Amino acid sequence: VEITDGYYVDFVWKATSFDRMQSAMKTFAVDDTSLTGYLYHKLLGHEVEMQTFRTKGHAATGLSVPGLPELNPSQLLAVKGVLQQPLSLIQGPPGTGKQNNGQVLVTAPSNIAVDHLTEKIASTGLKVVRLAAKSREAVTSIVEHLTLHTMIKSLVSPDKADLRKLMQLKEDQGELSSQDEKRFKSLKRNAEREILQAADVICTTCVGAGDPRLSNFRFRQVLIDEATQATEPECLIPIVQGAKHVVMVGDHMQLGPVVMNKKAAKAGLNQSLFDRLIRLQHRPFRLRVQYRMHPCLSEFPSNMFYE
Repeated sequence: VEITDGYYVDFVWKATSFDRMQSAMKTFAVDDTSLTGYLYHKLLGHEVEMQTFRTKGHAATGLSVPGLPELNPSQLLAVKGVLQQPLSLIQGPPGTGKQNNGQVLVTAPSNIAVDHLTEKIASTGLKVVRLAAKSREAVTSIVEHLTLHTMIKSLVSPDKADLRKLMQLKEDQGELSSQDEKRFKSLKRNAEREILQAADVICTTCVGAGDPRLSNFRFRQVLIDEATQATEPECLIPIVQGAKHVVMVGDHMQLGPVVMNKKAAKAGLNQSLFDRLIRLQHRPFRLRVQYRMHPCLSEFPSNMFYE
């Protein structure tokens, strides 16, 4: 059947991601408490004296994490270096295993990458919460049991009885009275805050770091995986949450950010923060052992694209 009229196509504009990027850039520019002065100047490429952190004894000897394989020498060197400086880049060619006290914010540009990170971190025994956008709560994932919305539904403590009743009522009836809805939202916000505060690590996308549910959180340690695939404004969203220690992991020799708008790409949006810092002579820790392919296969890209 060929239909030629009686319908229309509406392209819905979702501005959330861009609003959060713009907000992060404004915060970066005017709020001197959003990150340390050192990080601010380093990210802008200014000349600043190198800062180092004092590390405890275990960082100087060896690092072994339950649930994860032993680190190879280049990984160990990278981890030790990361613990000693406020801004670190870890460059890992394909298959090299690129995968911190206080609450840590772990991000990546894509949901698939964040799910993978969440799974790996959870295997160490740390308390991990995966914060997903509300629009993705119906999407199943390999870390469903670690998502905030699933944890809320699974609450069994006696003090959460009212919240459970209202959740069940909403599910049965489809909607609540205005008074019950107000009460439900308040109880849910409090429960979400408690779960997030109890976590050792919160995992979300770079854009997800701007979620209102994290607005009152300050993260001293921020890790951005696949950082070379994120635009600069994307990377700023997690960084301006109070960062004092930032680690970016990626490989600028592989694909950069995907920017569909040619004008925006030409204006510089297709350059990642990781890549710009490399161009500003910020030296990365390089992972040198790859686990994905036979050495004979990896020899060509190694000689062709890497030093």
